[in-house]
Amino acid sequence: MTKSKTYAVVDLEMTTPALDGTGRIIQFSCTFIENGKISDTFSTLIDPQCPIPPEVQKLTGIKNSDVSKAPLFSDVADTIYALLQDTVFVAHNIMQDYRFLNAEFERAGYPELELKGIDTVQLAQILLPTQPSYRLVDLGNYLGIKHERPHQADSDTYVTAELFLLLQKRLELLPSSVLQTLCNLSGSLLYDTAECFKEAYAKQRKKAQPLAKKWMQIEDLVILRPNFKTRDNIALTFPKTKEEQEQLFSGSIEWRDEQVKMMSTIADFFDDPNERRLLLEAPTGMGKTLGYLVPAAYASTQDKRIVISTATTALQAQLAEEIDLTLKNLFPFDLDVVVLKGNRHYIDLDKFWRSLKQPYNKNSRLLQMRLIVWLLQTKTGDLDELRLTTRQDPLFANIEHTGFDSLEPTSPFYRVDYLRLNEIAKENASFIITNHAYLLTHATDFKGNDLELIVDEAQNLPATVAKSVQQVLDFDEIKILCDSMLVKMESQISFSFEQLIEQSLLTKKQYHALLKDLQVLDHDMWDLRAAFMRRFLRFRQNGITEQPLTEKKFLGFLKEHYGVINKITRAYDGFLQQFAWLQKVFFKASRLEQIDQTATLYLLDFFRLASQLVTAFEPWQKLAFTDLEANQTKQLIWLSIAEQETAHLRLHFSYLDGADFLQSKVYPKFEHVLFLGAGLFTKQTHAYTLKQLDLPKDTRLLSYQGNFDYQKTLALIAKDAPNVGATENEEYVKYLAKTIYDLTAKNQCQTMILFNSLDELERTYEYLAVLGLTKEREVLAQGVNGSPEKLKKRFTLNQSQTAILLATGTFFEGIDLPEKLLELLVIVRLPFQAPNTLFNQVRYERARQVGDDPFTTLALPEAVLRLKQGFGRLIRTPNDRGAFVLLDSRILTKRYGKEFKQVFPDKLELRPVLTAEIPKLVADFLHDKQR
Repeated sequence: MTKSKTYAVVDLEMTTPALDGTGRIIQFSCTFIENGKISDTFSTLIDPQCPIPPEVQKLTGIKNSDVSKAPLFSDVADTIYALLQDTVFVAHNIMQDYRFLNAEFERAGYPELELKGIDTVQLAQILLPTQPSYRLVDLGNYLGIKHERPHQADSDTYVTAELFLLLQKRLELLPSSVLQTLCNLSGSLLYDTAECFKEAYAKQRKKAQPLAKKWMQIEDLVILRPNFKTRDNIALTFPKTKEEQEQLFSGSIEWRDEQVKMMSTIADFFDDPNERRLLLEAPTGMGKTLGYLVPAAYASTQDKRIVISTATTALQAQLAEEIDLTLKNLFPFDLDVVVLKGNRHYIDLDKFWRSLKQPYNKNSRLLQMRLIVWLLQTKTGDLDELRLTTRQDPLFANIEHTGFDSLEPTSPFYRVDYLRLNEIAKENASFIITNHAYLLTHATDFKGNDLELIVDEAQNLPATVAKSVQQVLDFDEIKILCDSMLVKMESQISFSFEQLIEQSLLTKKQYHALLKDLQVLDHDMWDLRAAFMRRFLRFRQNGITEQPLTEKKFLGFLKEHYGVINKITRAYDGFLQQFAWLQKVFFKASRLEQIDQTATLYLLDFFRLASQLVTAFEPWQKLAFTDLEANQTKQLIWLSIAEQETAHLRLHFSYLDGADFLQSKVYPKFEHVLFLGAGLFTKQTHAYTLKQLDLPKDTRLLSYQGNFDYQKTLALIAKDAPNVGATENEEYVKYLAKTIYDLTAKNQCQTMILFNSLDELERTYEYLAVLGLTKEREVLAQGVNGSPEKLKKRFTLNQSQTAILLATGTFFEGIDLPEKLLELLVIVRLPFQAPNTLFNQVRYERARQVGDDPFTTLALPEAVLRLKQGFGRLIRTPNDRGAFVLLDSRILTKRYGKEFKQVFPDKLELRPVLTAEIPKLVADFLHDKQR
């Protein structure tokens, strides 16, 4: 920060942020910074000469009466204009404030400001790269800046000024070489934000300080120096007596009888060579995670590596954090933790370094700057640390890791590659934290007789088998990719492989070999597609046609077309060899700067297509005869295609559930397997749970008691809710919308409404919009407002804690919303799966073939457990209180209703009431502070 400059930190409150001439300023505030300190402030309300919209009044707290006697903008324009002269304009989202203010000046007859400008949003994104949110209020909370009145300009400018000062200090701590790289990339930043980096670099050059020991520089990148550890722990045993246990927990962990009982059970289980599988149900709030981490940590001191598999990558991060924050206070040594995920979660340093020399758009350049600062902090190279809701920026396609096969040993980054470091670290780790999908697809990578497996959120494991192990061969995608690559190779209009030959990157012979292999893939795969269509899909129905194939029919078809399948296999193997060789040549030429920029961009795009083709071809191995002939696959195989002429033909392979896969492919890799979850079984679903987890009937199942006071919970059932099966769908959706509107209008609290169907959810949202709810409250709807991850972030960070979330699927579990983050939970119907999907049709038919009733053995237990998981979202801590509403009367009228009632705690009263009574009952309950 230049001392001679005056920074004017500005914020406006407006009737609308639109730059269409309809918006007016209702508050102007400015905080001045001189010599690195806040020197002065100026703030005024402004009469907009028009009504302030209700949503703006609610957001800002500024009412029409507040501005009725305030000056007009034209009355204070000269003062504001004079104050801002000879300053640098700073704002949190400068594009909005600077442009809007200039528009107001122009309307008042003043010339536009021509000030230098700095955007604190972009500065924060670069210098705080792992923040979950860059809203001013969230940044203020993270940095400990007191925010008196969020969304009022005077408070916002003070917080922005403090934020700017803190960011400047962080900027000055960056290494000189990092600042130089950031300067080179900063040209695409808004206004004059780049000058912050240039000034900091100029100061660092004068200091000429050596690079701190915690960092190391490779080429133009500075990364956190890898730190390898060996295990030299003293073997410890979990304390057996209550006195020893109390001494261990004293001052660190709150004593909970059920939690300690679970710890002792797990410790004994890991020591028992005879019992290999154990299933524990631990209710929400009893401290399940710590309950297994403590005995597992003791086991890790006895030359055991503990593999923990959980449902999502987000839960992996939470586990790693809990080990770091809690267990390190209990043990006199470090517990080394390695987190394992799929390759594409990690950054490829070599590819990222090369991306810095390639042209990208402004958003990608900003992302590169964030990544450069992040590399100073990350130990893992896990891109999830950036907390992005999506990775749609084109940069990611070029920097995500694609596995060990893509590594070039001659690269300067080879020895610090994050995948390689993870492989080394996991051999000496105390804990290896992974997710179900990774565990299932990388089971063969777990080697050694010292491995113990803990399956957390075990209820998700069978569904993950069906989802993650499923492979899809898309004939049309392969055709499109081959066509694109052939056009790129043979084009005479622009750059082509002819120019690559001229630059000596490959010979004509090599070019023709690659061309021939791609032509075979392009032509013969299309012939094979046509053969599948003729044999199995001659008659196409409306919508999507799905045709199951028996393994016998499938094997017969493959034998008939052995010649073409073998030809495609040979061509694909040849393509892989040529692709790998060309990449190697390119990387070497690129490092030696022996290839021009046009050729570089051309080949990078070709490699992108080639990588997509490799991914598309992964299921091709399923066409091997050996497994099919031995009848060992026990998989569901089916074809799918939509009715459109341009629809893709897809060949699917999937296991129906965990049976026949987990016991043979996963469990044998581990000495013991411990299963845990909060919604694993009820009294009537034991058999279902064991079958889904591929466990023998004599597997021990234990359930622990929770410690929640359910008198703080209201549970209502709409006894007059429409009969789901006998009501017209449109009338049912109208009932849901009207009930939700009445319920949320009376209760201004954080609310989640869980649906079975995304279609039903979207149509309910449309009716709620017509009723006006979307204007009165922040209503987030899955499939309407964004991805599940984005909605989770917006819902949990909602400042007013009055958001309404309409959700389905993953929101029945895996989201933690304690206290004020969720006070009202509505489940619209009993969560039965749709019976008419191909997947369920096959499952149900197989159940019938062995004499089982599909409803009682599959559909009912699945729905019961899903309701249990959904209800578990409401009460997460002993201090929680909330209301639960079920808009499905079948729990009262159907014989199977008693199965669903077992889901709820014994001390919780389920009250059948009329729908019209629900809003007031919930309001009375939530407003009763004595409960």
